[in-house]
Amino acid sequence: MKCDVNTMKMNNFSYFRNSALHLVSIICILITCLFYFGCYSFTGGGNLPPHLKTVVIQITADNSGQGIPQFRDVLTQSLIERFRNDNTLTLVEQKGDAKLLTTITAISEATINLRQGEVESERKVNVTVKAELYDAVKKKNFISKDITNTQLFDVSGGIPAKNEAVNKALRQISEDVLLAVISGW
Repeated sequence: MKCDVNTMKMNNFSYFRNSALHLVSIICILITCLFYFGCYSFTGGGNLPPHLKTVVIQITADNSGQGIPQFRDVLTQSLIERFRNDNTLTLVEQKGDAKLLTTITAISEATINLRQGEVESERKVNVTVKAELYDAVKKKNFISKDITNTQLFDVSGGIPAKNEAVNKALRQISEDVLLAVISGW
């Protein structure tokens, strides 16, 4: 087979042309993929009515009889933080489309099942919160639910350990309230 200079130039040109096309094709595919992925967004919202865009979070009431104001502050601040981070509803200080009302209705302490002869080392604390989302646009309650959370604490830690268990339960309840609100219960 005879190989001349013109044939070699043509083959080299073809090779570079094909690899350039190949590179351009890959770049186009990558740009297209990035464009489509960039266009996708998830806004949440669940089953919330479309007219609910803003929410006012009222200071939590405490009807538990414990008399520790720290508990209502922990729940209020945790709710504000969670709703702000979620961003499904915009937080406002007044005149929102919705109003979130929460009340700590019960805080109780109980023993964990013990067998005969065992010394109690852990107890559980049950915290119940009533949460209501009032639709200020339609002037009616949108949702109302009692949410309970149970946490364990070490008896040797005394009252501080119990209070920390209550705080942990309240923080978990704030997450449950957020999920309940954005899913529309």
